[in-house]
Amino acid sequence: MQEVKITSADINDEQLKRLYEGAYLTYYMKKIFPFIILAIIAILGSCSQSGNKTKSSSIGADPQMTDSLANDTNGHYMEFKTISNENLWLSVNSNSLKSEQSRRLADAYNAAVVMNSIITDFDLQMRGYDLDDVVKAISCIDVSVVKEPEVMKKLEAYKNEMLYLLSVDPDSVNQEVHNPWKAQDDLYEYLSKKFHVNTFGKFNEDKYRDEYYNCPSVPEWKELRDKRGNDDLVRVLKNKYSQAKDFDARCIYAIELGHAYEADLDTWEDGDYQNPAIPIMEALMNEKKYSLYLNELWQKWRVLYQSSKGASKDSEIPNWIYNDYRNVCCSTILSYIEGHPDDIMAINEFLVMACKENILRYGVFEYGNQYVVEKYYLFSKKVEV
Repeated sequence: MQEVKITSADINDEQLKRLYEGAYLTYYMKKIFPFIILAIIAILGSCSQSGNKTKSSSIGADPQMTDSLANDTNGHYMEFKTISNENLWLSVNSNSLKSEQSRRLADAYNAAVVMNSIITDFDLQMRGYDLDDVVKAISCIDVSVVKEPEVMKKLEAYKNEMLYLLSVDPDSVNQEVHNPWKAQDDLYEYLSKKFHVNTFGKFNEDKYRDEYYNCPSVPEWKELRDKRGNDDLVRVLKNKYSQAKDFDARCIYAIELGHAYEADLDTWEDGDYQNPAIPIMEALMNEKKYSLYLNELWQKWRVLYQSSKGASKDSEIPNWIYNDYRNVCCSTILSYIEGHPDDIMAINEFLVMACKENILRYGVFEYGNQYVVEKYYLFSKKVEV
């Protein structure tokens, strides 16, 4: 599945606004109202401790992949932190990679880590996060993890440009030249060409779509996709998932369960404030088995996870957790590619997943964070084929 980068021209702003103000708020009033007062108390406590800073103390928070939404319900703490200083590099020893192809893929992943981490921290600072912390975090990111000299040089220039922009008054520079979004877009364009799937082999998009949407172990998938938005599928899908032996089938049924639970909030247990498909999706990713559907599973899991964190620009957006799971999936895919070097579909899936942007606070959607765009894009009722 080739990635399509969403621009403002692709978004119906009124539809997004209605999603945010209508269905999304209905979801919150029904499922999270009991937590609102606790969240307000936590935010007020955080503000009293940190002055004008937006970060909270996040007592007891564990940023590791094993930290689930369930853990957050015990303390109701909101955590805001930089990620450029986190170890988000691909969890594969580059010296153990068997081929030049695998080393290039690892470089693509780690180059995207640099690109995405820096713009995410810049985006956090724009919302009022401690400038010194952001500068320190970006300063310490080690672009030499990427081995290709030309790519490493581009990453170093991007890092320096972003640090420069953090050191000056935006009104004092020519923003047509010195602009964080331009710097990020220019690097994205460069990396997209440098590591395009066709530089690894011939990719046939029509063949990909045909194979992707016709999984032999789930012959009824089109019918299930056509029914997205119906409110009577949870029981059926839970049964299908429990009976499935094939890993591809389990991934697909988990994806469809995510859609089904979103369409039928009454099937959620009392006190749930996360989609019940979330732990199922996490368990699948943690199995570290290859599937062509890992990317879709991860992207939709991330949207559902963020649903319980919030849609505002000041919501907690735990990109460090999202990237931990991305890392698990991409490491799994790369291990599969090592044994199947000619599987261009797996290579494409790796590249799309590696380069997917983090969830940012600012972007084409003006009324909240960019999770709302992801929700609109991935959970609309329109079927993909």
